[in-house]
Amino acid sequence: MLRTVLQLVKFRAVLLALVALSMTSAVVFAEDSGAPDVTTDSQHWTAYGYTITAPDSMWPMLELLHRQHFDWELASASRRPTPLVWASLPPGVYGQYSQTLNVVKVSGVLQNSSVEIGSAFLAHELTHLTDDLNGKLGDMVGNVCYEAEVRAFVNEANFWQMVVGPNGKTTQDPIEIQENAKMFAFVGNTRFADLVVRTTGSYIKQCGQDRVPG
Repeated sequence: MLRTVLQLVKFRAVLLALVALSMTSAVVFAEDSGAPDVTTDSQHWTAYGYTITAPDSMWPMLELLHRQHFDWELASASRRPTPLVWASLPPGVYGQYSQTLNVVKVSGVLQNSSVEIGSAFLAHELTHLTDDLNGKLGDMVGNVCYEAEVRAFVNEANFWQMVVGPNGKTTQDPIEIQENAKMFAFVGNTRFADLVVRTTGSYIKQCGQDRVPG
């Protein structure tokens, strides 16, 4: 009986993950030519040998990434360096890494959410930054694009599990509920994450072979 209940919970989580991805296209790699300039914060988080441009309201997120041993992402933000900013993003989009502007944007909506959820989206975007620094993004078309998104979603899901545990977080926050669903669906299941990304409309559009690289 318990096994059946757990299977139903996980099946529901898979469905929620599909919905979450369709609503939360998390990254744009090429800004429109008319995109406004990004105003970065003059504050710097300096700890553990890193110097990262970010508002002090983001510093707890950086501390959490460090505590969960995501220092390789902190090193990436410090190395280039790449500023982290709060930004006004389209509804349902919680993070964005821009190659052309060299900036990681986190939705201002998350300023009213937990440090944990903000850090999870930051972990996703800093995966893209790290891939960029390591020459893995290329022209962000086709398989290269899909594989980059899979790495980011799997890292995001693994981070969330490390923070809240394998049973997910008990929460009423709809963004955190979606994050639980992504965790249940993607942790230990990279092949399924790949399937979901390749069949989600926003990523088909982003990664399509007919897209002109920016």
